[in-house]
Amino acid sequence: MPPSACDSLLHIVLSGLFRVGFRTVSARARRIAVWKNGRMTETPPQTSEMPDAHSWHVPRLIIAWAVAAVIGVLVTVFVSGDQRFSWLALAVGVSTLVTFALQLGTAQREGFITRVSFSVAGSVVIIACIDIVALLLPH
Repeated sequence: MPPSACDSLLHIVLSGLFRVGFRTVSARARRIAVWKNGRMTETPPQTSEMPDAHSWHVPRLIIAWAVAAVIGVLVTVFVSGDQRFSWLALAVGVSTLVTFALQLGTAQREGFITRVSFSVAGSVVIIACIDIVALLLPH
């Protein structure tokens, strides 16, 4: 039975841990491991394969925030009373799902958590600001 990718990775990690004392820091810093066809290799990736470092995908952030603003305005205009806060929570949930869809569409792992958290936090702030403005305006 051939070893699985997890077994291979575990073997590489454990063998690397036991050999750490024999290598210098600069040698470990120069070593780049890349997955190819389910195996680890010691070759660095080509420059065309490497993604941009922490690309923010600003248009996707703006789209998510615009969706949050539109939903927030719609809830503020059409829903009144005690139900508004439930609908605002739903608006935050929908904008979070839109954010996940937009950020997963980039197919870029680097900075994913940062982009999603920044986008969701921005959506929450936008919806909160719209609600505060609606509360301050006379009806």
